[in-house]
Amino acid sequence: MSKKQTWCSVRATKRQAPSGRAHTRLADIELRQFKNSIFQVVTPDGPRVFLPRKYAHDLKKYTRHEASGMKALADVSFPPAHVVRQQVDRSQRHIGNYTTIDHESDIMLGAIKIDLNRNLGTFVGDVEQEVAHCFQTQFPSCNEWTPIDLHDKLLRVVAQASARIFVGYPMCRNEEWLDCSTSFAMDAMNGGEKLKQWHPYLRPVAQWFVPEMRRIRGDHRHALALFLPELERRAAKAGDSDVVPQNDMIEWMIERARNTGDKSFDSKELANLQVLTATAAIHTTRLAIIHTLYDLAARPEYVQPLREEILEVTRDSNGILQKQHLTQMKKLDSFMKETQRHSPPSVATFQRKAMIPIDLSDGSHFPAGTILQCNTNMLEEAPAVWGDPYAFDGFRFYKLRSKPEDANKFQFASPSYDSMQFGFGNDACPGRFFASNQIKIILAYILTHYDIKFEEGVVGRPKNFMFEVNVLADPTKMVLFKKIG
Repeated sequence: MSKKQTWCSVRATKRQAPSGRAHTRLADIELRQFKNSIFQVVTPDGPRVFLPRKYAHDLKKYTRHEASGMKALADVSFPPAHVVRQQVDRSQRHIGNYTTIDHESDIMLGAIKIDLNRNLGTFVGDVEQEVAHCFQTQFPSCNEWTPIDLHDKLLRVVAQASARIFVGYPMCRNEEWLDCSTSFAMDAMNGGEKLKQWHPYLRPVAQWFVPEMRRIRGDHRHALALFLPELERRAAKAGDSDVVPQNDMIEWMIERARNTGDKSFDSKELANLQVLTATAAIHTTRLAIIHTLYDLAARPEYVQPLREEILEVTRDSNGILQKQHLTQMKKLDSFMKETQRHSPPSVATFQRKAMIPIDLSDGSHFPAGTILQCNTNMLEEAPAVWGDPYAFDGFRFYKLRSKPEDANKFQFASPSYDSMQFGFGNDACPGRFFASNQIKIILAYILTHYDIKFEEGVVGRPKNFMFEVNVLADPTKMVLFKKIG
């Protein structure tokens, strides 16, 4: 038998996963039963190959053009030939050819990876303003204990806070834009799930019978209609030497297109990229905040120490958040990271679609088109120095950072071999610093303005549930808010 062997012939254990909740349980069982082996699960979305975590070192050497995280998220094509031969008739996640969320752009990536990260500190005060505005206008008064549907209310908070950086003021408060950017994401996810029930060869026709698919096209048209007046407003001011250009992602993208001479970049492309950027930012950030608030409501002993830390680090500015304050919130950062350790966005966050044939260091071979993902969230694989891997210790990483040599390690936004929730290597999530800032700003506002607890009858922390490999918070639970003072 040759050293270089195709994965499906010698390495993988194949299992057929049923659809629905049974599938979510099977995925979890497979991850634990075969955690040290390469195995394949044939899911309702097509086959996925799971790799033990050690292979992340092999995968990270491939560029995004060779092993694409975006294409793994939203495969645009019919199953590749080797999959069809296995009689798998479903496409990959979100079927991005129809939902459009697979669209890759060097302009968008550069704007996030370079411009956004370079300017994060300048936006702290602006984002805090939008968060405060949103709570004041979108939340109930909460003078008494008031049940809050976090999945609903935080959607608007995160959308508006993100829009302050993406599209600037005043567009970040435009109701139509906020509705458009949030509804697109829901349409893409829900419409993709519905369309996957159809045979791939019927989807070009079936898409016209799925309401969400029709709305996606409308969302893009609506986004363009909203952007044109904004671009005209900016163009009218461009010739005025007294007017300082806005500092936001619209300007960054326009400037990048101008500098690269990208002739394909026009108003329509800009509007589309803004919708896609908002989609990527809003829902993952919202879910991380929900998980964190669930953990806080279930463990009230952490609320006061976190509140005191926030008040202490902002004392020099009369409670107004500034860039340096976010890095000084080490206890909050630790709590966020511990929440993420127990409730990651996915149990296989490091995932790639092989755009070229992929070879691992042990000789395993994967044809182009294979969806690969590493098992990245086995609690028992945590380093011994971290302590009990199964316990929830909100200040675990705060204590680990107490040594001078470790002061800058173990941070929420720091991907490593032991913390792959944001990916691993050079192609780790470029928006992770943005997400960290947004989460801290929103949590800091909540902790300094509200007390929180679960409704009567909720015992402990509500259990998460899995959909495929995604870890979701229980949407049926309400958190009670009461304004402090």
